[in-house]
Order: sequence, then C-alpha cells, then structure tokens
Amino acid sequence: MRRAMIALLFLVMAPLMQGCDEAPEKVYAADFSLKLFDGRTFTLSKHKGEVVIVNFFASWCIPCRAEAPALEAMHQKYLDKKVIFLGVAIKDTDTAAKGFVKKYGLTFPTGLDSEQVAKDALGVYGLPTTFFIDGNGLITYTHSGAVTEELIKHELDKIL
Repeated sequence: MRRAMIALLFLVMAPLMQGCDEAPEKVYAADFSLKLFDGRTFTLSKHKGEVVIVNFFASWCIPCRAEAPALEAMHQKYLDKKVIFLGVAIKDTDTAAKGFVKKYGLTFPTGLDSEQVAKDALGVYGLPTTFFIDGNGLITYTHSGAVTEELIKHELDKIL
C-alpha cells in the first residue's frame, strides 16, 4: 500500500517539477504606464535599450522594509549605467506609500498602482516581487521575496 501511495504521489507531482538544467521560458514584459509620486508618468516601453528593475512593494509589507535599503544602495551604485529602478506600491494608500518612500529615502521613481495595471501586466501575486528586465524588454529574472544587494548585483551583471 505504501509503495502504491508513493508511486501515485510521484505521478501527480512529476509534471509540476522542472529539471535543474531546463532553461526558463523567455517572456517579454507587458507594457504599462504608472503615474509617479513626482507627477511624471513612467511607461515601460519608453525604456528600450535600458535595463529596468521593477520592485513591487507595500508600506505594510515587512520584507519590503527589509529590502528597501538594498534597492536604494544599488540604485545609487548603478546611476551611471543604463539601469532604471522603479518602485511600484500596490494594495496600499497614497499617503502610506509616500511615507514608506520618505522613511527609506528612496530616490528612484516610485508610484502607487491603485488600479493594478502594472501588477496585472507583470502577473504579481505576492510582495515583495522584483522583475529584472533587459534592454530588449525580456524578463530575465523574477524574484519573490526580499532582494539583497548581492542578488541585485548578480542579476545585473548577467544582463549588462
């Protein structure tokens, strides 16, 4: 009976598991526009030829608080390269999201995705989530959970 259960479990789970050496499917980022807190509008398609890091966060999200200093530090480090950092607040209020940006001293473009346009375009399910998009608009890596300076540098080194 035990062997039968293990075999059944394997048959159910096997299609869900990917091999370690399989290349992920290449997906291009869907275009979106986001009104920024400074009044400008960010449109992804206007940044062809630049690497774009899109970080989804919320003021109430504890891992988002943990990663904010790393995002700002790497934004500062890559200012002279063609790397754009974009912060997208979701499931938040305008006041709380602006407070988060101020508290953590975020100087890269940020805005509130109140209508979930950017969230839906990129298929975000949880927070924080960070997308690394190359100059051709290809999503090269998606990270669910807090990012670190080391992870950001590692992913940027692969696409710059």
